Amino acid sequence: MDTSTDGSARPGPKERTRRLLRQAAQELLRAGKPLTVAAVAELAGVSRATAYRYFPSNESVVLHATMAMAVDPVADTVPTAAGSPAELDARAAELIRTTAAWAFDRENELRTMLWLSLNPDPEARRPRRFMTNRDRWISALLDGLPSDVPAPARDRLAAALTPLFGSDAIVWTTDMAGLSRDQAVELLEWMARALIAATLNDWSGESPPHSHGETSA
Repeated sequence: MDTSTDGSARPGPKERTRRLLRQAAQELLRAGKPLTVAAVAELAGVSRATAYRYFPSNESVVLHATMAMAVDPVADTVPTAAGSPAELDARAAELIRTTAAWAFDRENELRTMLWLSLNPDPEARRPRRFMTNRDRWISALLDGLPSDVPAPARDRLAAALTPLFGSDAIVWTTDMAGLSRDQAVELLEWMARALIAATLNDWSGESPPHSHGETSA
């Protein structure tokens, strides 16, 4: 048996090749380069025939390249329970800062994943892995709302918070609004606080609830 100096089993040749190819795929994703079997083979220094034995299609390259994104520690980040509106505000700000830092540190990866998700060929689309995390982050945050906030208001807030996470937040704050990273994070945090405050005010008696879909006479 192939073992290391500490007695643990070493990966065999096939597993070492698989890891090498996976690392190459992840490096291509980080660099924003095409995720193809040919590109992975060249970067890993193996023949295309060898690469195709492990990654039979470009889609499999994408799958392995994005796999690390799904197991990143921040993926399990959820805001702790809020006992008051003031705590909810603080939880929202903390969540935005944490997830925005994570997103900007992985900007190339997220932009590539966004591009892949917009591919006009349905067979070539890959799921945007951060979407599941984003939904969980928002859901956990909204658990801190007072119980008398109705479902439509909760759903509206969840929808409004959606563009404050992941590649969506990066694209519109930097490409469209022309903000620096620090400015973008500050704006995202302010927006989260403002949206939550507006929702709480609507149902606290400080201002009348908005009646959507109706116009004044």
